[in-house]
Amino acid sequence: EYLVSQGVNPKIPPLPLLSDEFIKSMEKIKSSKSKSEELKFAIIEHIHKHYEEDPEFYERFSDRLKRLLEEYKENWDILATELERLREEMKKGREAEEVFGIDPKRGMPFFGLLKREIFGKISAGELKKEDIDFLIDLTKDIVGIIEKEVKSIDFWDNPTKQKRLKSHIILNLLLPKLKEKKEVFKRRNEIVQKLIELAYHIYGEKNHGN
Repeated sequence: EYLVSQGVNPKIPPLPLLSDEFIKSMEKIKSSKSKSEELKFAIIEHIHKHYEEDPEFYERFSDRLKRLLEEYKENWDILATELERLREEMKKGREAEEVFGIDPKRGMPFFGLLKREIFGKISAGELKKEDIDFLIDLTKDIVGIIEKEVKSIDFWDNPTKQKRLKSHIILNLLLPKLKEKKEVFKRRNEIVQKLIELAYHIYGEKNHGN
């Protein structure tokens, strides 16, 4: 799972991880151990809060957090430094990565999800150029149809419209592009459900019910 179960949740919720207030609060902490604990809890809380907006992105950071906690266990000075570096990378977000001409906030979460579902948990840099081009085209096609359909009135309250969009994505986008990747295509319904859930958190959640 994307949440890393380490330690006990603090009684008082941490300040927002990416805020200036959080940095100021860290400057007041002299103990490397205490600083590491605060950073750990704040990073876990941030991942938990934003995971649905970009699952592949936050899963990567969750995995990295877990590795850091295991690698530098009890080595508080190094751990605090590494967690601060991790926070800075999370703050930069997708904009600090190669985005291939895709919108970092509204398109790259779909790219990341498709990359993970089709090719597994590997970085974009490990993929062949033709695989990258394949993902770019598929992402743009899927995002294009999603952006068009979710603008319709009451889309998120209308199961029929959602089902129609799922069918369109499967028949017109996934089938032609994934028919040779049989093991992946077998999971087409699972994949398209994840795409729709991601679309809700990117396009629908804030405006849902308005």
